[in-house]
Amino acid sequence: LGVGLLIVGWMKLMSSSPVQQGSTKQSAITTASGHKVLENKIKEISEDNVSPAQYNNLLIEINNAASQDLFNKAIQDMLLQQLNDRYTQLSMNRINKLFRSDPVKQADLNILVAHLESTFGPTAEVAAIKNKVKALNHYTEALPQRVNSLINQGFAEFDEGQYRALMNELERMPNLDANLKRKKSVLAVRNAGISKLQQFHRNYENWNLNMNL
Repeated sequence: LGVGLLIVGWMKLMSSSPVQQGSTKQSAITTASGHKVLENKIKEISEDNVSPAQYNNLLIEINNAASQDLFNKAIQDMLLQQLNDRYTQLSMNRINKLFRSDPVKQADLNILVAHLESTFGPTAEVAAIKNKVKALNHYTEALPQRVNSLINQGFAEFDEGQYRALMNELERMPNLDANLKRKKSVLAVRNAGISKLQQFHRNYENWNLNMNL
């Protein structure tokens, strides 16, 4: 009987041994550490390095850690909210910075806009950005093509009304953001278009004068 009691006592002692307690403590530290590591990664997103790839990687890390029970649903939701808030804010800051470049860095800008829309839906902010880009493309790409079409046609097909309308739109750029109007790259396209139209009109007037002699 004495030997049996001794064995039971030894087993109880082992069940509360420092080794097991240390293992439990280490597990708790690992859980807390995983949560903090992810929080720090979210904080490391900046205006200069924000990207869809960075967002997607962190999204996967958070969800994978939660699925492995490294933290509970409340912490998962908190991390996802932190990620979404920081990513959207810094993406908008980055987009505004890209708009300030001259010329506007549309390739980088469009990547962020497309990801924001596909991830968070068609928000009013995204719609406003897309409208600014659309207007910019109209005045720097579509309108110059219309100018070239006009001056490449023969004088006999010249349309004075079309000429006046193009000149008016180039001079005023009525639907373009005021800050974009002042960019050197935009002004260069505008002034080149106006110069082409004016030269073509002078040539047309000389042709028309000769035709009526």
